[in-house]
Amino acid sequence: MTPLLNLHLSKPPVVSQVSYVNSLENLLKEKEESKRVDELEKQLQEDIQGREADCSDGDDENAGGDEDLSEEHRAFLKRFSVICHAIPDYHPGEDVFELSTSGKIFNQHNLDLRNFHFIPQNPIEKLLLSSGVTQQLSLVINGFLSSAYNCVLCPVPVLKWLFQVMSVHPDYCVSTQILDRLMDITLKNASISDEQSKPWIPSLADVSTVVVNMGVAFRSLFPLQHLQPSFNECDILSQMQETVSKQQPREDLTPAGPAFSSVPENNLINVVKFLGFCTTVIQGGYTDQEILLLLLLLFKISLEKQLKQIPLIDFQCLFIKLLINIKDWDTKMPELCLAVSELSSHHHNLLWLVQLVPSWIIRGREVRRRLSLVIISKLLKKHVEIPDDSDKQMSLLLEFLVYMKPSNLVRKMSQGLKQQNADEDHLDIELEQKAYYLIYILLHLVSEASFFDTVNSNQRQHLLKLCGALDKHIKCDIREDARLFYRTKVKDVVARIYGKWQDMIQTTRPTQGKLHDFWEPDS
Repeated sequence: MTPLLNLHLSKPPVVSQVSYVNSLENLLKEKEESKRVDELEKQLQEDIQGREADCSDGDDENAGGDEDLSEEHRAFLKRFSVICHAIPDYHPGEDVFELSTSGKIFNQHNLDLRNFHFIPQNPIEKLLLSSGVTQQLSLVINGFLSSAYNCVLCPVPVLKWLFQVMSVHPDYCVSTQILDRLMDITLKNASISDEQSKPWIPSLADVSTVVVNMGVAFRSLFPLQHLQPSFNECDILSQMQETVSKQQPREDLTPAGPAFSSVPENNLINVVKFLGFCTTVIQGGYTDQEILLLLLLLFKISLEKQLKQIPLIDFQCLFIKLLINIKDWDTKMPELCLAVSELSSHHHNLLWLVQLVPSWIIRGREVRRRLSLVIISKLLKKHVEIPDDSDKQMSLLLEFLVYMKPSNLVRKMSQGLKQQNADEDHLDIELEQKAYYLIYILLHLVSEASFFDTVNSNQRQHLLKLCGALDKHIKCDIREDARLFYRTKVKDVVARIYGKWQDMIQTTRPTQGKLHDFWEPDS
């Protein structure tokens, strides 16, 4: 061996700075480690499944759960258990849609334009009437219909057919494309129409038809006996039967069944968008009574449980247009508030309806204030007439606030509910949770009822009295407890309302001749 070779062999190997060397030895080690991890994961999964099986087998034996605990342990758990979910963040909602009945009037397969008593006037209309259902829809989506009505009015049967297909077609893209065609044709109709030939917009009966076809019962849309439309469900069914009964059976049609497997939110939103577009482009399309019934219909639909997590911005935009279009506002607004307060029996649902009313227009704020007072009166069982004057409304709100004392509400709710064999402690806790839940909702309604764009000196005095009553009757009556989180949640609402009122007070001047306002005790 040469000296030079000895020199090279005697040198220590140079350590590479590379963090990973793709050698066979490293690959084998990684494979072994991965195999070990997989075995551990598999064993852990088997243990979890085994424990679940043991728990499911011993459900009857462990049904009590606390039977093996001593009295001392039970007392300890009872003393330190925390109640967190007595006041939910979201309203419970209602089951408005019955999806098993969806598509009972019509579906995308039996809506044939040839059955709409339509006489063709141009080549494209003749092409439509000579085509099948699928071909008709294809012609609409590809823009043939829009080009046919550039300079002439589109016939009402065609618009009504498009409106119904848009409401029932399960494909989101197809429904949205039909919405675009409807808007385009409606805008052209509005530009070329005159007083003798007003452009078509969906009537209350047309809207009710498509919503009932989505799975909402007719009685749910109009639940109030004194506010019923001029038509009923039989009228809708008989009218639509003339349209769809002539459809001949086809081999390629899908078997009859529900049109939707879940709440058709996309179709519903498209219907609402088109109504909002129509009320913007075409003024005076609905009477005051029709607007009232349409608002109640939309409010009722918004209570659907599956719509709780969806921002209903399009609903609110339509509300703005409908509220603005009411001509006899002073008469219809109190009637609307009274009717909306009857749409649900749950107080949290009623608060949701109040907060759904758009607050960025004057009429929306007026509805929110009066509707809040109506609901407070209903929940407190104080059946009084809501005055129109703002000062009298604030005085009435002060009276309502005094009745919201938590201890008084708990006492009233407990009267007549305790049974001899019932666990009184458990019953008291449940009643207190219900009472604080009710107070939580009432305080939000109080906040809505006390909101004004500008605060004058009289309203300032009312706000000072409201601050004193809120502090005396609500805040001082709540004894916070680390275990009873719902009390803290209510007290947090009290603090926020108090801060809001103080901000409103500070932004207005005191009464003439005074430098400061001081709280005066109740006489």
